[in-house]
Amino acid sequence: MTEKHERRTFLSKLLGGALAVGVVGVIGAVMAYLFPPERRVFNPARRRMRVARADEIPLGKGKQVLFDGEPVWVLHLKGGWSAFSAICTHQGCIVHWDEKRLILSCPCHAGLFDTNGNVLSGLPRRPLKRFRVSVVRDEIFIGPGEG
Repeated sequence: MTEKHERRTFLSKLLGGALAVGVVGVIGAVMAYLFPPERRVFNPARRRMRVARADEIPLGKGKQVLFDGEPVWVLHLKGGWSAFSAICTHQGCIVHWDEKRLILSCPCHAGLFDTNGNVLSGLPRRPLKRFRVSVVRDEIFIGPGEG
C-alpha cells in the first residue's frame, strides 16, 4: 500500500464517522421535537408533600421531614396538626421536638418555641416559619405558606 492510499482510507473513515455522528444528532433533534418531554407548570398553590398517614403520628408526637430541602416538624397536637420549620430563627440550628414539655427547643442557644412556633425564651427573636397542613382521606400533607 502506498502512503497516498493509506491517507485516503484514513480520511474517508474520518469523514464517514463525522457524517454518522451528524446524522445521529439530527435524528435525535427530530425525535426530541416530535416527542417532547412532559412539561410541568410550577404552581405554588398546588405544591404539597405527603408526610404520613394520620395514624402514623400519635397525639403529642412529631415527625421531622424534608420539604424542598428544609427540615420541617409536623406535629400532632390536641388542636390538630401543625408544621414548622426546624431551623431556629436565631443562628439556624436544628430545633428538636420535646414530647414531654410539648415545646420545640434549640439545643445550641437555649431557644424555646411553643406549639404555635412563638418564642418562649432564649436568644431567638422571631417565631418559627409555619407551613400549611392539610388532611386528605387520612393522609397528612404539608405545603408552603401559613396554615
